[in-house]
Amino acid sequence: MGARTRLALLVAAIGLVVSACLPPARPQLPENGRLPDRILATISSSCRVQDILADRLRDMIADASSHGIQLRPETRSYTIPGIVPPRIESCYRSYEMQVWWRDYYCFFGQCGYAAVPGTSIHGWGRAIDFEDQHGFLTFTSPGFVYLAWNAHRYGFHHPAWAAEGQPNAEAWHWEAN
Repeated sequence: MGARTRLALLVAAIGLVVSACLPPARPQLPENGRLPDRILATISSSCRVQDILADRLRDMIADASSHGIQLRPETRSYTIPGIVPPRIESCYRSYEMQVWWRDYYCFFGQCGYAAVPGTSIHGWGRAIDFEDQHGFLTFTSPGFVYLAWNAHRYGFHHPAWAAEGQPNAEAWHWEAN
């Protein structure tokens, strides 16, 4: 065996020893609004959530239906006529759609209705914007009343910042615990 071959083998062996001493590479964590499809479950054409929440959400919607309430993730946007979002994402919201909604609300001086992109609970697939048989949820609509009494049984809550009387009250917005 020549000197060059021995040197190459020695360098390779040292590389193996050194690499074995290094800490293992940390897995790449997902970013808000950039979750991989493999951890999202489809509830409807406008709603995907973290797969660990899907069964609870489906069960809650089915229970509401058994009580005559047509609770569902929002299927339409409530925007100014002629200004239509590129797509409706009532549950998991991509980073790009977080930017779109923030720009939309800030244009009208209502930035509080949309989180700073990259900070939204929607961006983690853990928030749902609901509607019912009357459309857009209000604090007196059947869907909201049902959720107020039952959502906790399925691991969902209405955050304090979205409560009636708050500056950016949102009856439609619910989050997973």
